[in-house]
Formats: sequence, structure tokens, C-alpha cells
Amino acid sequence: MRLLIALLTIITSAPMAFAQCATPQDTFLSCTFSQGRKAVDVCVEGDSMTYRFGRVGKAPDLALSVPVVDVDYLPWPGIGRAIWETVTFQNGKTSYAVTGVIDRKFSDDEEGEIQAEISGVIDVNEGGETLATLECDAGSVNFGYGGSIYDAKKAAGQCYNLEEQRWESCQ
Repeated sequence: MRLLIALLTIITSAPMAFAQCATPQDTFLSCTFSQGRKAVDVCVEGDSMTYRFGRVGKAPDLALSVPVVDVDYLPWPGIGRAIWETVTFQNGKTSYAVTGVIDRKFSDDEEGEIQAEISGVIDVNEGGETLATLECDAGSVNFGYGGSIYDAKKAAGQCYNLEEQRWESCQ
């Protein structure tokens, strides 16, 4: 288990040129697309979540901000080989579902190492129809699994109801 935690810490803290989140701990997912020409940053900023997408080195083409208590966040349910989380932003009728994934590959040997591949994707939807699926460039993904959004929602007094798969008041 310690090996897995150390591996996840190393993988999710890879440096990235386009990162705009205040700190690595505030990053949900950052990565590039189109051989590094475009990038996305999804961050916790105080009591808000932000989504920025655009050309690297330029002002974002699209910037959205949502209060943490209102963000549509689906945490990993704790089962399966792949660890994943999704946060979805609405912009009118268009939604941007940003998913970070750590795919753990276990060795057949008990002493074998766990290999992990980290990836990210954005699904752009409108009215239930997929408009685009953007996969992060390999090696560019910074995925802050298990921290920033979950902790911010808990701090705002929200608890996740796993049976109903929704956030609700902790009271």
C-alpha cells in the first residue's frame, strides 16, 4: 500500500508548463492536447472550482467558475482497477465532463510492482449528444486524485451519499 501511495504521489505531481492552479494541491486535472498546443486546468480556488481551456501561453478560450457546493463532482467509488474522478461544468446547454484516471496494472507476481498509467479526457456534450472527446497528451497529465474537490466539498458541509451517488448536506 505504501508503494502505491508513493507511486501516486510521484505520478500526480509531475510538472506542467501550462498549470494555472495556485498550487499543485489545488489541481484536479491539468494537461495538454494537440501535441501541447492547447491545455486545460481544473482547479479549486477558495470556495470555487474553475475550468480553463485554450492555447498554451495565451488567455483561455473558455473560463468557467462554479461554487464548490454546486459543482457536479463524481468521486471514485473505491472499486475496480482504475481510479477515476469526474467533474462536470455547465455552460448554457453545453457540458464539459473532465475525468482523471489512474489505471493500475498489477503484476501476476506477488512481489511485482504496480504500474500505473495516468490519463485524462474531456467529453463535450450538448443535449445528450457528444460533440467532442478530447484525450490528454500522454505524459502531460497532472491529476490530483483524492484531494482538492473532495476536501473542499467536505469543508463546505457536504457529504457524498455513495448509495444515491450524490452530494448532500452532512446534517
